[in-house]
Amino acid sequence: MREGSRPPLCPDLTTGASCLSWKLMDGVNRGLQVLFSGPPLGLGDADGARDVVCGMSVTVKSPFWVVHRGVAYYFCSVRCRAHFAEDPERYSVELGAAWAPAPAPALLEGTAPTLYLCPMHADILRTEPGICPHCGMVLEASVTALGDPPDAELVDFRRRFWFTLPFSVAVAFLAMTGHHLNGWSAPTQSWIEFALALPVVAWAGRPFFGRGLDSIRNRHPNMWTLIALGTGSAFLYSVVATLAPQIFPASFKSMGRVAVYFEAAAVIISLTLLGQ
Repeated sequence: MREGSRPPLCPDLTTGASCLSWKLMDGVNRGLQVLFSGPPLGLGDADGARDVVCGMSVTVKSPFWVVHRGVAYYFCSVRCRAHFAEDPERYSVELGAAWAPAPAPALLEGTAPTLYLCPMHADILRTEPGICPHCGMVLEASVTALGDPPDAELVDFRRRFWFTLPFSVAVAFLAMTGHHLNGWSAPTQSWIEFALALPVVAWAGRPFFGRGLDSIRNRHPNMWTLIALGTGSAFLYSVVATLAPQIFPASFKSMGRVAVYFEAAAVIISLTLLGQ
């Protein structure tokens, strides 16, 4: 691309709907710029910095930036910064120097503190890593260096997911087909399901229960509250039904045992880990 030329619209948006929405927003802001002879509304300022991933105008005060080869690149969001970090040469080479902002001296000198932000709540800023008190999401660093180790939460959740996935599959299969196997009694099947679901709920789901408890302490119910209450209630009820089935009325019994929901608790936790 020759110097001074503008890169194509939505260079990394492959879906037509996403690209169209970007073009509409870009067109509206350019029209407002011409009409009022000023910078695009809400998208930048006189310094002319641009997000090299999506092409949006940004300000050098953006909390999302990264240094590559001594140059600070600014982004509109965590997502665009992550795209750049995956393949910085693609954007720094294809888009050219005309789109690269000036270096950030404070960052290069190592004097700028790293802030941790919630991707869902812009009002949450911290100087140390942690959990958002509103939604329970992990706070993300506003400044990252290319070559930093993988996200610790992603590594942890991936390990929990793959280690316990066989248990979730096994308990779900047993709950659906166990009564056809005729290899054991109905109460014995409940004990087997309990043994299979225990590592999933107690170990893989531990972060979810911690965040659910935090949401109650902070008086900000969120999705972790629902996950913790739902899976915890299903598991605890099933444990009681397995240990003391005699305390339940006859209407609770089906196919020779009190109905249990170990598979529901395990599968929900595995699906949540997969989504995270």
